[in-house]
This record gives sequence, structure tokens and C-alpha cells, in this order.
Amino acid sequence: MANVDQLLIVSALTNPEPDLVLLDRLLILAEVNSLEPIIIFNKIDLTTEKLAIVNEYEKIGYDVIISSAKTGEGIDEIKSRFAGKISVLAGASGVGKSSILNAILPELSLKTGEVSKKLKRGKHTTRHAQLLVMKNGGLVADTPGFSRLYLPKDMVREELGPLFPEFAVRQQNCKFSTCLHNKEPQCAIKKAVEQGEIAEWRYEHYLQFLDEVINNERSY
Repeated sequence: MANVDQLLIVSALTNPEPDLVLLDRLLILAEVNSLEPIIIFNKIDLTTEKLAIVNEYEKIGYDVIISSAKTGEGIDEIKSRFAGKISVLAGASGVGKSSILNAILPELSLKTGEVSKKLKRGKHTTRHAQLLVMKNGGLVADTPGFSRLYLPKDMVREELGPLFPEFAVRQQNCKFSTCLHNKEPQCAIKKAVEQGEIAEWRYEHYLQFLDEVINNERSY
């Protein structure tokens, strides 16, 4: 899609379990494409055990909404974000993207699906991207769910760290200006992880993405 203003990333708090690797990939892609990222943690009616994850992303500085398509919690807030903007709704299958849109605009009657009890992940219900018109003047693209997403092939290793906001504010304190926050000594990012200032899972995702970027560089 062209001229998109924002990316609303939907993750279920449970059923299916949060896919934080996918969430972080989408956050990076939002930054790379100069889109405003908004994180929606859906299905709060089913659990309150994952709120530490929500708090971590809020602490980093991301715009976070907690919602339940079933009870209506957070739905008005999501609706207000659509006003006058072109938005893309993205996330894994089964997290409730179509259910959220149905709660905002019931006449859409979008097909929704259940989470596979065997595979513990959502079943695809949206088969293609749909551009939907909201009553408040916004346009929303509801995209098919997915479980795998690749980083841009032309990204270079030095570009990755600054795309993590909690890294960007600290990396000037690293000993080396070219620090990749991996094996380098006196790394401010690794120190922040050790001190609990940066979530360990975010750092692990960074290392995973760094390997992917370096492998992409070698394939050119």
C-alpha cells in the first residue's frame, strides 16, 4: 500500500501466545518505512498474566493499547486512532484483527476464526488485504495473518541497533562508535541488559535479527 500513515500491530495476550519475535520484526519494519507504530495487545478478557510484557513496551516508549474485542475494552481508543489516517492492521493469525474491526464497525461482518487447539496458533481467515472505510474518515487495510516475516534484504548491520529505541538512547555510551552490541567490550547495551534496564528477550531478538542481516549481507 502507498501513503500509509501508521501500522497497528495486533498481538494476543493469550490464545495464541504472544509472538514477540514477530512483533519486534513489525516494529522494525514500521521504523524502516517511517510509519508510526501502535501496538495493540488484544484478548485482555482472557488473561492478566502478561501485563509485564505490556509494561515493557510502554517503558520503551511505544504507543500501546490494551483491548478486548469481546468486552469492548480499548475499542473506542483504537477507533479514534483511525480517524483521518490510512492505517494497516497487521499481526499473526488468530490474534483478533478482524474481531477488532467487527467491534468497531459491526456491519463489516468480517469472517473470524478460532485458534487451533493442536497447533496453538490461529487459522487464516483473511485471505487478502482489504481496504476498509471507517465512519470517522479513516481507511484501514486488514491484512492476512502470518507467522514469518523477513527484514529488508538491503539492511546493513549498523542500521539495526538504532531501530531499537532503548538501544538508540544508550549506544553513544558504548566504547566503540561502531559497536554492534554483540561481542564488543564495554558495551552500554549489554550492561543495560545485565542491569535489567533492557528486557532480555528484546536483546535476544536483536541478536537473532543481527545474524539475519549479516547473512543477507554475505549473500549479495
